[in-house]
Amino acid sequence: MEDLAQAAIDAALKTGVSFADVRIENTKTTIIEISDGVSKQSLSSRLRGAGIRAFIDGAWAFAQTTDLTNSGMQATGESVAKMAIATKERVAEKFTIDGPSFQGHFEYKVSKPFDSISIDEKMALVKMIDDQARDFDKRIASTRSVYGDLWTELYIANSLGTNIYTQNSIPRLISAPTAKDGPNRQRTFKSIGVRGGYEIMSTDDAQNIGTEAAKLVIDLLSSVSAKGGTYDVVMDPILNGVMIHEAFGHAAEADNWPAHSTVLEDKIGKSVGPDYLNITDDPTLKDQRGSFEYDWEGTRTKKRGLVKDGILTEVLHSLETASRMALEPNGAARSQSFMYEPLPRMSNTFMEPGDWNVVELIEDTKTGILLCNFNYGYTQPAKGQFMFQASHGYLIENGEIGLMVRDVSLAGNILEVLAKVDAIGDDFMLDAGSCGKGGQAIPTTTGGPHARIRQVPVGGM
Repeated sequence: MEDLAQAAIDAALKTGVSFADVRIENTKTTIIEISDGVSKQSLSSRLRGAGIRAFIDGAWAFAQTTDLTNSGMQATGESVAKMAIATKERVAEKFTIDGPSFQGHFEYKVSKPFDSISIDEKMALVKMIDDQARDFDKRIASTRSVYGDLWTELYIANSLGTNIYTQNSIPRLISAPTAKDGPNRQRTFKSIGVRGGYEIMSTDDAQNIGTEAAKLVIDLLSSVSAKGGTYDVVMDPILNGVMIHEAFGHAAEADNWPAHSTVLEDKIGKSVGPDYLNITDDPTLKDQRGSFEYDWEGTRTKKRGLVKDGILTEVLHSLETASRMALEPNGAARSQSFMYEPLPRMSNTFMEPGDWNVVELIEDTKTGILLCNFNYGYTQPAKGQFMFQASHGYLIENGEIGLMVRDVSLAGNILEVLAKVDAIGDDFMLDAGSCGKGGQAIPTTTGGPHARIRQVPVGGM
């Protein structure tokens, strides 16, 4: 791989650009889906190729190739360099790319590699999960159960001297049942996603995910629609994580600064919340779905303290954004595959725990609502506006959890909402997901503790 990457870099530099980088990738994936007891999809695939970029005077060009030969890489390196040179006079702002170089070789070890498990065994697991949900209650109207795994090796090199080899292994399991009782129809899903091998499928959480998802959706049949209004809201760790990721984290991705498209543009070094608020993005966490050692530009990752004691102290950088803002890159450039360009992206993003016992936090909330999990939502990072519909919630009356509610959403401006966070729990939980941006989906993790927001708008029926 090293010789192939260097062939492309040398060809690009010889053509006249000032910077070039290469990502050579070999990825294997499996997806199995069973719906209502019937197999809908059983797919194993392999993705192998290289993504090559060239840069000069603020102009980028990008190309992909599956011709992993010296001649093929040289030709692509020369071609992409010519494209960059051809567009350099049209850029709005000229700048240079600079940064440290990294060398490393990382092999990720697992107990049960995915390719050591037969497709029949994986299929049997998905069928068991689907049967769990289908057999839980006669009111289960439909089921969808999905298993996926991804193993990848990646070699990254650039003209600054970076040479990195790294591996990753990510499994995921999803159960998404729908329940129906007369005209009342409810749906939900539960998922498990980590960094590891097939061994995760032997855990109790994985072995019982169909039952747990079915139990929740049956409980939702007995819930009532929430009444809209202004509430003291306690977010559970999952909804808290979604809010921090979607409404704050995307606004903290540094490519928003040159584009002037973030509500945080003038907030670096300034307060964005109370002095007990801390928000972190940490790709170094052990065995989390959003963890990695080197980003897709070969920069060594580190824990990023986005907010410390209420102050916005750091944002998520690629080589380009760090160069343009005269800062050090912090390993946040990611891409879906070699077929896409790296962008500043989140990894494992969360609000840090506080010092409130969760039981005491609920007891201290005399009248309010506990919002749990997540169905869907939208954000506008430029304005800081967001809306998230919770999967479900519970009314809080006289400091006690009461009636289960549904059709309930949390909305507002992220800076205004963070300013109203007055209590942060001492618990902590992370939840696996996938994040979309620029047409790319990447594995991430979100979460945090329970947290209370005073007097915020809650949508209902």
